[in-house]
Amino acid sequence: MALNKGFIVIFGLFLIAFSKKGCIIGSSSPEEYPFYPMALTYSLKFKKLNFYNKVVLEKEGEIVVDRGSFRLKGKGAQDQGEVIFFSDMKDLHTRDDMLSFSTFSKEKYVLSGFSNLFDVFLRDFMRVRNEYFADTLFMRSGMLMHEYEGTVEIENSFGKIIPRGKSRIQFYEGSIVIIPETRECFPVYYGLIKGHEFDDSDYVLRLFLFNGQNIHISKLGTSFDDVKETMESLLGKMYEKAVNALTEFLPGFDATTLLKLVFLVKEGRLIPFKALKKIHEEMPERVGELLFGANPAMKEKALLLRRMGGDENFYISISFGKSRETGDIFLRTWFLQALPDKNLVATGRTSGADDNVIHFFRIIMHQGDPLEKLEAKILEIDQSMLVFRYDFSVVYKDRRELRKSKFKVALRKLSFLRLLRKSYIGYSCATDIDRFKEDLENIFIKAAAPSETVVAAAR
Repeated sequence: MALNKGFIVIFGLFLIAFSKKGCIIGSSSPEEYPFYPMALTYSLKFKKLNFYNKVVLEKEGEIVVDRGSFRLKGKGAQDQGEVIFFSDMKDLHTRDDMLSFSTFSKEKYVLSGFSNLFDVFLRDFMRVRNEYFADTLFMRSGMLMHEYEGTVEIENSFGKIIPRGKSRIQFYEGSIVIIPETRECFPVYYGLIKGHEFDDSDYVLRLFLFNGQNIHISKLGTSFDDVKETMESLLGKMYEKAVNALTEFLPGFDATTLLKLVFLVKEGRLIPFKALKKIHEEMPERVGELLFGANPAMKEKALLLRRMGGDENFYISISFGKSRETGDIFLRTWFLQALPDKNLVATGRTSGADDNVIHFFRIIMHQGDPLEKLEAKILEIDQSMLVFRYDFSVVYKDRRELRKSKFKVALRKLSFLRLLRKSYIGYSCATDIDRFKEDLENIFIKAAAPSETVVAAAR
């Protein structure tokens, strides 16, 4: 089994910590980043355009930026202006000391006339906006442990470099939040990091993600060694917690074997079931018992799906949570079965005896080979589970209901969530295998129908 450099370093640190039954590397007390105590005001000129780019309003006045919104108003006390929420902004562009954006209601705004204060305004505006999105888009996972400054670049899956410039890099217990000075912030969840590398010659931290992107963090200066220690400490603690939990739920395996399993599943990634045998000969049987031992009805339905889709398309997920009431560790297990011939994936939670719901998604919406797009669909499910802490209601609940929930901003801003919701077909909660077979026939019909005619309604 090939292991990258990051794993080897974390593995060594973990074994030391495991033998001592203590923390891996200590970290300082978290410090909250200071936020604006009051609204920010700048003088400007602004235009409002309609869908056809016709100017419908043009004024000279001011912009008042607050925590979740801003107000554009003309001169004079009688002008109350117009409030625009950050969540209503669809996109944002800057050019020649002008900021332009459109809204989901198809209106366009152009802000200019900042004199020589445009750069100062832009940094303030983006800082407030990014703080809002970091909270409402679930970027911050756990406590803030450390914050650093550096320069960030994103390398997309096609090899194109997208500069993000000078940024604050915040290390939380479960994620890294990158907040550029003049660009949108974004998170990197530890559970979605494929590997990482510290380039000691160029003082660069490179993060390799499962979505094909690479993140390059440079110009860390004298903080480079501290960043390295923080990163390896947080990853090590994540692995240590998971191994300690698995020791209880999968007794009999040594720490090295369990760590290999944790390195694959991270914080609950769906992994191919066939990969378990490479870890240990007994691992497939033991994990299968862990998934379905308390739920024979779900096991029977999963076996039916496996016969249809093949063992090579069978995936499992293992993660852990802590009870708020008792503090006890509990187990979360899921399975996913792909049926490429039917353009379907089926997934369901199995860890409880009462778990009986299996959700169904299309793999492709229009044209293409479902088998080629399967990895992307599984990644969408992985992201949803990790970001929303396994609250699957955000995937299938009615949009009107979610607009009043904590997920309302995510529905607009997170592309993977929109794609997953669009591909959702429905679910079956049948406990009887014959009834489940009937449900499957209805699901197959929906999956074969044109996507625009299918409503994601639960049976």
